[in-house]
Amino acid sequence: MSSSSHTTSRSFPMRAVYDCAADQLTVVVDATPATVDDITVTVSSKQIQLRIDHGETAFEQTITPPVTPYVFTDDRNAVYNNGVLTISVGTTRRSER
Repeated sequence: MSSSSHTTSRSFPMRAVYDCAADQLTVVVDATPATVDDITVTVSSKQIQLRIDHGETAFEQTITPPVTPYVFTDDRNAVYNNGVLTISVGTTRRSER
């Protein structure tokens, strides 16, 4: 029997706070009981893709910049501590050509 996981878009406890003075979005996720090895965070200029694989279930969440026409920058950091994942990503106004 092949193993497969069920992917759901059901969210997990998460809070996003945008600090416009610092141009930074901070996302805090209660990832318990997942371990750091169960978590994948991918950031592009247009979105943060968060995936938690735990057991037979995979949880996915996509976060976009909080303000249009802002994009995410390369100023980014993610920390996992005691079941809490904190992701901080810089934002900047998208240049128009």
